Amino acid sequence: MDPRIHQCPGLTERDIALLHKVEAGLPITADVSRADLLLCCRLADDQILVVRHAIPHSISSIYIKDVTGRLFTPKDQPLVYRALTEERGGTRAKQVISSGAPVIQQAYPIRNAAERVIAALLVETNMIEHERHRRRDKSFRRAVRWLQEMAVRGELEIPEPLSGFGPLDGIYLVDDQLRIRYLSGIATNLFRSIGYVQDLRGQPVSVLEPVDQDLVDQAIQANRCIELRTESEDGRVWVRTVIPLRAPVRSWQHWRRRLQRHLSALAGATPHRFTQVDGALVLIHNATERVQRERELNVKSAMIQEVHHRVKNNLQTIAAILRIQARRCETSEARQHLTDAVNRILSMSVIHEFLSQDQHQPINIRDVCQRILSQTQHVALRPGHQVTMRVEGPNIRLPASQATAAALVLNELLMNAMEHGLAEQEAGEICIRLADHGDRVEIVVEDNGPGLPADFEDRRHQSLGLQIVHTLVTDDLKGELRFESRCERCPQEQGTRARVCFPKAPVAAGP
Repeated sequence: MDPRIHQCPGLTERDIALLHKVEAGLPITADVSRADLLLCCRLADDQILVVRHAIPHSISSIYIKDVTGRLFTPKDQPLVYRALTEERGGTRAKQVISSGAPVIQQAYPIRNAAERVIAALLVETNMIEHERHRRRDKSFRRAVRWLQEMAVRGELEIPEPLSGFGPLDGIYLVDDQLRIRYLSGIATNLFRSIGYVQDLRGQPVSVLEPVDQDLVDQAIQANRCIELRTESEDGRVWVRTVIPLRAPVRSWQHWRRRLQRHLSALAGATPHRFTQVDGALVLIHNATERVQRERELNVKSAMIQEVHHRVKNNLQTIAAILRIQARRCETSEARQHLTDAVNRILSMSVIHEFLSQDQHQPINIRDVCQRILSQTQHVALRPGHQVTMRVEGPNIRLPASQATAAALVLNELLMNAMEHGLAEQEAGEICIRLADHGDRVEIVVEDNGPGLPADFEDRRHQSLGLQIVHTLVTDDLKGELRFESRCERCPQEQGTRARVCFPKAPVAAGP
């Protein structure tokens, strides 16, 4: 609800509480009505504020986007203005300016306990849907009108959010004697698919599945909406939503029904136990395919996570074998090559470890940095070599493809800093700085070593690690790589800074 509702003059806290109850019933009412619903109030300058726009799921909205918060003049919405000022509703046809399509408007004044009009509900239906509705069964048209008026009075009790009513969902109407008075074509086909081939109109709801009568009984006795998802033995999954209906007190149907019940009681018949409800709408959504797809996705997800877990274990096993091989090498050069390979393998295993936890979640690159730093300290540090390592910057989440390339880049840059930047020092410092620039990510690895040598460019093309970094940054990450001295104008702050900057790829949504 738009917060400017408090600017509407004359509204008390009880009035606003009533409007919140009205608002709660608008989404399902818009779906069943197949119409846009606008809850409006009047501002001090006579402008009309849309405090809530309920967009239907059962049909395309007549608006391009949600108009909650929009202001209209009395000339724009004369029907609403009349309901707010003259305290009477009405119906009229209107041309939608954006498309020129005709729309049928119906306005309801909303009254508080003192019968003062505090707001108005505007129901806007496109002409095609309006004509379809006119051709539907009379009892169903009356039920939709009752539903709209219950919403206006704030009488729709919805303890939990409802799943809504879509264009492929079925609906049927039960009267106060629990007899089926109307079934939509989709509802008829749904019941036919499970063996109900006879005409169900006029039949008691008990002829349907037991869950139908049980849900209708519960909803009518509690006088509130109830929703339940059921799964049959054959794997069919249906979601049923029951909406109890009450006729307006001023309607002749209300008094006729009350008189019939009173006469039945005088005649000695058992009075009907549902004295406060005049019927119910039952919405049916066939969720079988969606649930089956979700289950298949869950199974595939579990299998993929298990694969990532096994890949991680296999990579760690390979790294352990290479460590053993490195210890048996007779030359330091061969030992160093194997140690570099171990670090590259372990860097990839870090990503698979994260993916084995949840492959659909983006990977926090800061966590990856911490894990790679820890690995480097255990694997690459020689005895007596003291290097302080830390990570600075925010959490940055990347898709798995980018996180894998970034992890390998980080590993190579760290190893380069250890082997070249700090090779001649007994103690040193390495810092990884992360920066999120919105659409771009920056990763900086810097050390406090002697800085870049004069022949760095020549060495750069000869180093396998730096060639790997260049390929990953330019080809995989589509980014830029730059090496620089930490502070050319501050000789006392020696060191090297490797700066990687690349565009952030969109993160794929989970299932």
